[in-house]
Formats: sequence, C-alpha cells, structure tokens
Amino acid sequence: MDPTLLDPARWEALAQARKATVLRIERLEGGVSAEVIALTLRSARGAEETVVLRQKAGTLGQEALAMARARAAGLPVPTVEEIPQGLTPNGAPALLMPYIPGHRQIDLAQPGPQLQRMAAFLAELHGVSIDGLDALPWLLDPLPELPEFLAIDERFSALRRWVESAPPAPYGGSPALLHGDFWPGNLRWEGGELVGVLDWEDCHRGDPMVDLALTRLELRYVLGPEGAERFTKAYGARAPVDLQRLALWDCYVASAALTYMGGWGLPEAEVTHMRQEATAFVHEAATRLGVPR
Repeated sequence: MDPTLLDPARWEALAQARKATVLRIERLEGGVSAEVIALTLRSARGAEETVVLRQKAGTLGQEALAMARARAAGLPVPTVEEIPQGLTPNGAPALLMPYIPGHRQIDLAQPGPQLQRMAAFLAELHGVSIDGLDALPWLLDPLPELPEFLAIDERFSALRRWVESAPPAPYGGSPALLHGDFWPGNLRWEGGELVGVLDWEDCHRGDPMVDLALTRLELRYVLGPEGAERFTKAYGARAPVDLQRLALWDCYVASAALTYMGGWGLPEAEVTHMRQEATAFVHEAATRLGVPR
C-alpha cells in the first residue's frame, strides 16, 4: 500500500473540503489491486463520521456509474462520490462512500435466507435499465477467451477442442447490468438483511448468466454443490435461467479462476480446496454441454 495514504497530515486538503479534521485512518480489504481505506472525520460541530475511499486505476468512473444506477433502482448500494486527484495524498482519484457496518459471513448451518436475498438482489440488478451506461464494457460471449483459460489444465483438453470448434455464441437477450464479482466477500449483512453490495470494479453490461455462474462458483467453495444449486433455483424463481449458456459461463468463470487464483494471496490450503471445487465445476458443466472427458 502507498504509505502516504495512512498519514493523516496528507489528507488535509480533503478534510478542509469537507470542513472536517481527520481522526483515524484504517486500511481495509479491497481485493487484489484496489487501495481501500477508512477515514474517520470530525466536523466543525464535533460530529464524527467514517467514510471509505477506494482507489482502483481505470475503473472508478465505471464503478460510480453502475453503483449510482443500482442505488437509484432501490438496491442496497452505498452512495458514491468521485474525489478529484488534488484531494488525495498520492494524487490519484478516488471514490468516497459511507462506511457500511455489518458482516460478510454466510450462515453455514442455515444459509437459505441469505441465498434467497442474494438471488433477489441479483435478479433485481439484472432488471435495471442500462440506458446511458455506455462507459461500461460488454461481456456477452464466453467462447473467445475460453480456450485460453481451459489451457490451465490438460484434463480440459476435450472441452477445449469442443469450444474451439463450436459456432459463435453471442448473447441474444436483453443485456443486463452486471456486478461482475457478486460473492460473499463483497456483501454486508445486518440482522439477516443484505445492507450493502460493494466492489463494483468488474461491472459490465451483458449476459446475466455470467453473474449467476460466478456466484454459483463462489458459493460452492463455502457451501458445496448443494448450496450453489439452492442459489440457482432461488434465482430461477425470479428471472430466466438459460441452462446452456449457464454451462458455458460456468466453464468460463471456473477456468478463469483456476488461471488467476494463484496470485490472489490466499493460504495454500484454501487455494487447494478452491482448485478442487473449480475443477469439478468445469467437468460438471462440460457434462451438461454433452462433452466427454
């Protein structure tokens, strides 16, 4: 992390702009490549507030657009404000949003209510209008990138050959607003309610099945195949599920995860477990596509 971000004296410009003083600075988890800190500020009247600043090269404008659109649709997404580079110690722009308390754990014994709320959020998000969100990139077809991801494991060779010979699979439905990284680590819960959906750096416009596939995989890591299927059924009760395209995107998200997870800084035991589950996820999707091993 840039050490200047943890120096209260370097935040004077932002504090003055907000007519406040900086009391505390804390680094937060923000993913592999984002800088995320919590600033506790005291106003001239003595009131304290904690805000979160997020720096991520190249995606802040897109994140702000997607978050504002989702929040305007009534979804539990924090308000967001773009902070110009002149107000940050390292001269990089940032997003500022309220600090959202709560936890991110899934109740392993009784996950059903949380899975239902997650499915409801994702289905509602996929119904939000994307008019005016032209700055967001497209994610419509898994096939072009899939062979490269499948090269991570020779056990995927038959599937890779099948993908390389498959006809194009452009998405023919209405493109949706995609979160792009909808997993438990980016959610905040209080009293069983989903109170915040964070980290929109991978937001796109495109095929909603890619969001569904990614969440299915992430839930599989913690709840096993049964938990992933429970979530899928909960989503399917609210929005259409294209099983063929879901199988393709299952292959995509799992092989992409296998390609990159070694660089996520996770404990070795956790990576080993994730590799086992992601590999099984690909094989099961290939079976649904009719591709033998």
